Amino acid sequence: MNKANIGLLGGSFDPAHNGHLYISNKIINLLGLNQLWWLVTSQNPLKKKNQLFNINKRLSSTYSINNNYKIKPQTLELTIGTNFTYDTIKKLNIIMPRVNFYWIMGADNLYTMHNWYNWKKIFYICPIIIVNREGYLYKSLYSKASKYFWDKKVNIKQIRYRKKLPVWSFLHIKPNTNSSTNLRKNIG
Repeated sequence: MNKANIGLLGGSFDPAHNGHLYISNKIINLLGLNQLWWLVTSQNPLKKKNQLFNINKRLSSTYSINNNYKIKPQTLELTIGTNFTYDTIKKLNIIMPRVNFYWIMGADNLYTMHNWYNWKKIFYICPIIIVNREGYLYKSLYSKASKYFWDKKVNIKQIRYRKKLPVWSFLHIKPNTNSSTNLRKNIG
């Protein structure tokens, strides 16, 4: 029996925007994903601002821009009781053993990943896809995490066929200049 392939794109989605949709559609097509889950976090551990109070608003913003039936916005971490990427993926691997999960994140996150809880262990529990973000190409490729796992980096087209972890890939696509930060500034 073939395993399902599901991408996990975590974030605050404050608000969701067409940049999220753009990278999600690219990755679904490149990897032939069955689904891509937008994991709207209840609280980013690296942010001081309390995000739980507006989680419904942020989740609603994901539904308002999503036009792809393969993209499934959700507040999974609230449901399964996790708050860290490592714990979330580890728990999903246990409760859904017939799924190949792929962690997807922007290059800005690779740049600061060494601050994440169990950051090295994340590379050992699922393949990771890094998506280029404007202003972060070189910062991310010279980051602590990138340097540590540099010899495990493969072409995006090879990542599905690599069975041994750790493995990661950097997706060089034209960066979408939208960002939640810029959208909040324009709304305010």
